[in-house]
Amino acid sequence: MRKRSMIRAVGLSALVIATVGATSLGTAGARPSDPNGLTTVPSRAGGAVSRVPGAPIATRPNVNVTNTGGAQSETTVAVDPTNQLHILTASNDLATTTHIYESTDGGRTWAEAGLDLGGTFCYDPWLDFNLSGDAFFAYECSSGTIQRVAYRKAGETSWTKINLTNAGGFPDRDMIVTDDTPTSPFFNSVYLGYDDAAANNTAYVLYSRTGFSNYLRSQAINDSSRTIGLNASVAPNGDVYAAWLDFDGKKVKVDRSEDGGATWSTDNVAHTYRLNTPQFFISIPPQPDRGIVPMVFSDVAPAGTPHAGRLYVTYTDKSVTTADTDVFVVFSDDGGETWSPEVKVNDDTVDAYQFHPSISVSPKGVVGLSFYDTRNDPNDEKTDQYIAFSQDGVSWSPNVKITTAQSDESGSGDPNDYGDYQGLDAAGRGLFQAVWTDSRPGNLAEEMYSSRVARI
Repeated sequence: MRKRSMIRAVGLSALVIATVGATSLGTAGARPSDPNGLTTVPSRAGGAVSRVPGAPIATRPNVNVTNTGGAQSETTVAVDPTNQLHILTASNDLATTTHIYESTDGGRTWAEAGLDLGGTFCYDPWLDFNLSGDAFFAYECSSGTIQRVAYRKAGETSWTKINLTNAGGFPDRDMIVTDDTPTSPFFNSVYLGYDDAAANNTAYVLYSRTGFSNYLRSQAINDSSRTIGLNASVAPNGDVYAAWLDFDGKKVKVDRSEDGGATWSTDNVAHTYRLNTPQFFISIPPQPDRGIVPMVFSDVAPAGTPHAGRLYVTYTDKSVTTADTDVFVVFSDDGGETWSPEVKVNDDTVDAYQFHPSISVSPKGVVGLSFYDTRNDPNDEKTDQYIAFSQDGVSWSPNVKITTAQSDESGSGDPNDYGDYQGLDAAGRGLFQAVWTDSRPGNLAEEMYSSRVARI
């Protein structure tokens, strides 16, 4: 019988910061013979979740992006909408500082993207492109009161760094998103969601109409209770959504702004957790040291797609029937007022642990959801990266394994484990770029790996 380990909760713990060391560029594996670099993986049925007919899913070989001695975690990725071969990715580097890496060949090879942060330790990276191909990078640094943003305009090679002093006492877990709908009244606006850890974890959004200057802070978004990991997303009509974990109240909460992020409405409850979220970090077998924070991630179906404006929210929660964790999706078609029943996305039949889901909706409306998964380890300690696809958030494709080797953070790796999140971004024509923390044998440390995946 498969071993089951109960979830246990642990208290708050600080981010572990290692001493500064050297970094080096990653190298790619051999170029696949297919011109698109994709290998077809047959779909398979499984689980009790509603499944769409099994279309094949193609994956590119796993590529070590970082290949450095510093442990990597909390990976983020953004695909340039003007050129799907152009990708940026970043992660926490616990030996030096966060770095941005760049690929111009669809993720086959990578090099550093030229952002110089000096000797400052910075973390919590998050990337996005606007529709013109300008890149935006949100991050935090060890000097706590300042929120950081860097941008690089399309066609340029240098980054411009901005220190935002109006974020409050301790901005934390920042995430950045752009308004990419030309008919939106706030087209090209940039929104940076975060919580202020020095002000009872109050949720805010910093917003700029260009992303290059003049960032203003919204009113406080959460009506009550503390928040963590505010995730902003933008609807085709310009409405801005904020989704977050209300960890004291054990809720997924969502609010909406109709004036470009300045003012906000009333919080709505999208889900009530079964996990004991007031304990904040929750220890599970594949992430026992740091524990997981079951933060919320969201995206909106773009204009011109069958479910345009549909807001999708994903989260980790305890299984409905067993001790392990699963990844779920809920969605709303009325601006967050009402919500669908939750849908479990993982289709394993062995009661494994799934966690850290990342969600992205393609320009064609295809929803991609990636996550860490222990289904291939009877002890629930080693993980693979899996992905599933949906056209509507209700029916999901059979899960497909992205990774070609397992990772083990169950007490043998860096104490930050996989961190708090991993990355997925949609490109054109059903392509998705995944990035994750990988500690497979032979790595220098926990590396950031990447792979391109396509629903054919």
